[in-house]
Amino acid sequence: MENKQEAPMCSDKKVHPFTQFLTATSLICSTSLLMMTGQVFAQTGTMVSSLLPEGQTLISLTVTERTRVGQDTLSADLRIEVDNRDATVVQNQINEAMAEALAITRDVDGISVSTGYYGVYQYNRNPSGNRADEMWRGNQSITLESRDSALLLELAGRLQGMGFLMNQLTYSLSTERADEVRDSLMEAALVRAQQKADRAARALGKSDVDIASVDIDAQSGGYAQPMMMRALAADASMEMAAPSADAGETEVTLTVRVQAVAK
Repeated sequence: MENKQEAPMCSDKKVHPFTQFLTATSLICSTSLLMMTGQVFAQTGTMVSSLLPEGQTLISLTVTERTRVGQDTLSADLRIEVDNRDATVVQNQINEAMAEALAITRDVDGISVSTGYYGVYQYNRNPSGNRADEMWRGNQSITLESRDSALLLELAGRLQGMGFLMNQLTYSLSTERADEVRDSLMEAALVRAQQKADRAARALGKSDVDIASVDIDAQSGGYAQPMMMRALAADASMEMAAPSADAGETEVTLTVRVQAVAK
């Protein structure tokens, strides 16, 4: 019999068919991903080229202007509060007090008047005792607002003398004044934006700049400066001194986002 000689084995290890399949699949996916990525980059480059002619550069920049402005509006929030065992008495006294307050303040020139929350509820005045002591409590608020702080403080003092309690005394910047300030900030911001765009263009070796788009973001700066006061009950018969208040400042901010074309 002839001896069959085995074919010499390759020095490399045999790779399992399934492993070969995974490797081939991985290579195909990687190649496809690279092709897709190249297409995306090519498309992006084409889009940019189509937007700007050769030799032109898009410059995007942001400028923020801010300033502090004296607050010009004073607001006083007061409430009338009544306790009694009879809910009807509570509501009647609140209604009478509020009617008188509105009669005093409603027709005063330069004063804006509005009423707020009105509520009545029952509570136990002796919660830890063996015997409940049920009472009714009610309150209603009134708000005065004016640019004439002296007049408003005088009226607030009169209401306090009637038994109203001061919830809060607040200075703020009026919407009209804030809009005026933002207009001036916008003009200053646009001038700065143009200057920055010109400077960037020069650094790029460009001599001409056109503003392509402007986005103006006027941030609200009319926040209030509260002056909290203890709510102390006053004897309606005693003369009440007017409260005092000093205006603070509000920061007004305006941001301009600009896209310019340098060529």
